[in-house]
Amino acid sequence: MSTVREIQDEIQGWTSAVGRSFRAALTMERVSSEPAAIARAVLAVIAAAVLGALTGDPLAWVMMSVGTFICGIGTLLAPVRHRAVNAFAFGAGFSLAALAGVWLHQAGWYFLIVLAVLSYLAGLWRALGVAPGIRACLVVIGCLITADLAATVGAGLVMVRWMAAGAALTLAAQLLPPYGRRHPAQRKALAALYASLAAYARTEGTGGYPAPAPFTAARRALDLLPRFARSGAAPLYGLLVEAERIRRALLLVSDTPKAPRGEIAEALDSVARALRTSRPEPLAPDVARALETWRGPIAEELLPSLEEAGRLAGLWADAEASGGTHPVLALFPAEHPARAGFRRLWSAARPGDPLFPHALRVAIGTTAGEAAGRALGDFWGHGLPGHGFWAALTTMLVLFPDYGHTFARGWARPIGSILGGLAAWAALRPVWWTPDRLVVAAVVLALCVFLTLRVGQLVLNFFITAWLVVLITRLGKASDLIAWGRPADTLLGAMIGLLVFVVLPTYHHDRLSSLVAAWTDVQRRLLNVLVGGLTEPGVVRHEDIDALRSRSRHTRERLEAAVAAVRHEPRGHRARWSAAEIESIQRSIAELSRCASQLYAAQPRGEADAVPEAAEIAALFDARLTALADALDSGAPIPDATLRASFDESARRGGLTDLTDHRSPDGIAHARARALTLCLRTALAVDTFATGLSPAAERSSYAVAR
Repeated sequence: MSTVREIQDEIQGWTSAVGRSFRAALTMERVSSEPAAIARAVLAVIAAAVLGALTGDPLAWVMMSVGTFICGIGTLLAPVRHRAVNAFAFGAGFSLAALAGVWLHQAGWYFLIVLAVLSYLAGLWRALGVAPGIRACLVVIGCLITADLAATVGAGLVMVRWMAAGAALTLAAQLLPPYGRRHPAQRKALAALYASLAAYARTEGTGGYPAPAPFTAARRALDLLPRFARSGAAPLYGLLVEAERIRRALLLVSDTPKAPRGEIAEALDSVARALRTSRPEPLAPDVARALETWRGPIAEELLPSLEEAGRLAGLWADAEASGGTHPVLALFPAEHPARAGFRRLWSAARPGDPLFPHALRVAIGTTAGEAAGRALGDFWGHGLPGHGFWAALTTMLVLFPDYGHTFARGWARPIGSILGGLAAWAALRPVWWTPDRLVVAAVVLALCVFLTLRVGQLVLNFFITAWLVVLITRLGKASDLIAWGRPADTLLGAMIGLLVFVVLPTYHHDRLSSLVAAWTDVQRRLLNVLVGGLTEPGVVRHEDIDALRSRSRHTRERLEAAVAAVRHEPRGHRARWSAAEIESIQRSIAELSRCASQLYAAQPRGEADAVPEAAEIAALFDARLTALADALDSGAPIPDATLRASFDESARRGGLTDLTDHRSPDGIAHARARALTLCLRTALAVDTFATGLSPAAERSSYAVAR
C-alpha cells in the first residue's frame, strides 16, 4: 500500500510541477529596461541599417545588425559597471569569440570538444551574477555563429569584420549624452536596498526579516569600484553602513507598538528616490514632524541613521567632487575585481557547489544540441542544413540552476519561436516587400525585442524569430528555411535541455538541511561573540561582526532561493520539512537574528555595564547550536529543545539571576538584568528554532519508539 501511495505522490508531484511550469511560461511580466538604454540600443541598430544600406551589400547589413542586436541585448542586461565599460567588454568578447569560431569551423566535429569547454565556463560564469552568466552565454553564441556558418576562412573573416563593426556602433551609442551622474549601477543597487528596507518597515508583526539579497547586491556593486574612484563614492559607502544600522534598528521596531512605521518607510523611500534621481528628496512636513516627536530607545538609534542617510543621499555628488579620503572607506578594503571574480569562479567549480552541476548541464546540453542540430538541421528540407547553433543556443539559454526557471523557459521558447515563425512567414507572403521595407521591418522588430527583453520568453522569442526571418529574407535566401527551421531547432534544443536537467537534476529540497546547518553554524559563532562580548567592554570588534553578518546574509540568501525553488519542484514533497514547517523555521531564523541585533545594541560601553557571568551562557549557546548544526548535517534526529532548562540552571549557578548590587544606589544591577533578559529571550528563540527543525514525521516516530 505504501509503495502505491509513493507512486501516486510521485506522479502527482510531477504533474503539478509540469503544470506550474507551463503556466509560468505563459505568464507575462510588466518589466522593462531603462528607456535611455533601450534608445541607445535602437540607435545602434538604426545606424547599422543605414551603413549597411550605404554599402549595398546585404551581408554587411545582416552581420552588422547581428552585432548591434546581440551587443544591444548585452547592454540591457542589469549592468554593474558603467554602460560604456559593459559595451566595450562584451563587444570585445563577442567579436573575439566570433573570430575564434572562424578557425574552429575547420575542425569539423572536433569543434564540439571546444564548445563543451566554453559552455562549461559560461555556466560557471553565473557565479558572478545572473546578467554576467547570460552575457557569457551570448559570447559563446558568437563563436557558434561563425563556427557553423563560415564556409571558408575568408568568408568568416568578412562576417566577423561586420559583426565587430556592429559591436563598435553599440559602444559608440553608449558614449552619447545624456551622461547622468557617476556610479549609476552602485546608486541603483543602494536605491533598491533602501526601497527593500522601506517595504520591511511597512510590514506588521514580528515574523519578517529584511531581505538579504539587496544588501549582497549593494555590497558587490560597491566592491567593483576601483581604488581611484572610491574617494568620490565615499557617501555611497556611508549609505551602506547606515543601511546596516537601520536594519538592526528595524528588527527592534517590532517590539515598539507605537513606532511610526509609515513615516519611517517614507523616509527610507525618500532616500531611495534621491539615489535614483540624483536630486534631494526632502521629507514631507507631517512625516518629519512625526519622526521628530517620536521618543524612546529605538528612536535614539534609528532616527540619527535616517537623518544621516538622507544627508548622504542629498550631498553625495558634492562629496564626489571634493575628493580626498574618508574614514568609512577603511571598512571596505579594496580587492582587485579580477582576483575577487576568480575566487568566486574557483569556488563554483568545486563539486560541492550548487553551480557545479549547472555548469556540467550547460556543457553537456549545449554540446548535445549542437550535435543534434548538425545532424538534423535540414529537417527534411525545411531548415538550414549543416548547423545546429539555434538548437545549441536554446539549450544553453534554457538551462538554469533550478527546475522552475528551466522548465518554464523550456516551454516558452519553442512556443514563442513557432508563433513568431508562423507570423513572419505569413507576413512575408505579399509581394510588396522591398529590400528597404525589409530593413525598416528588421529595425522595428529589434525595437520590439529590446522592449520585451524582460517581459517573458514567449513574447521575446516571438519577435526574435520574426526578426531572423526578415534578415534571411533580405539576404535573398528562402525565408521558409528560417520560419520552419528556427522553431524546429528551438523545440529540439529545449527538449534536450529539459532532458539533461531530468537526467542530471538539482533539486533544492536536498540542500535545505545543509543550508540551515550552515546558517546555524554562523549564528553559533555570532552569538558566541555577542554574548561573550557582554563580559567586558571593547571585546566585540566591528570587523568581526561585519564578516559574520556577511556570511550569515549570504547563507540566508541561498536558503531563501532554495526555499523559493522547492515550491516549483516535482519532488518537493520529499523535502525534510513541509511548506508550513519551512515557514516556521524561517520565522525562527528571523527571531534569532532579532535577538542578535538586540545583543549587539546592548554591548557594554564601560566597566559598569559588563556582566562577567555571561561567559558561561555563551558556552552554553555554543554547545547547543553546535549540536543542532551537526544533526542537520548528518541527518540525525534533532536534539530535544532543552536549552531553557540548562540556561536557568547555568544562570543560577553563575549568579546571573542575582540582581542585587550594593554599589548601585538602588541596589539593582541594571546591566545584569538586561543581560539576563536578552539571553533568556535568545535561549527561548533557540529552543523554538530546535523544535521547528524536528519534522512532524520524526517527532511521531520518536514518540512511538518511546
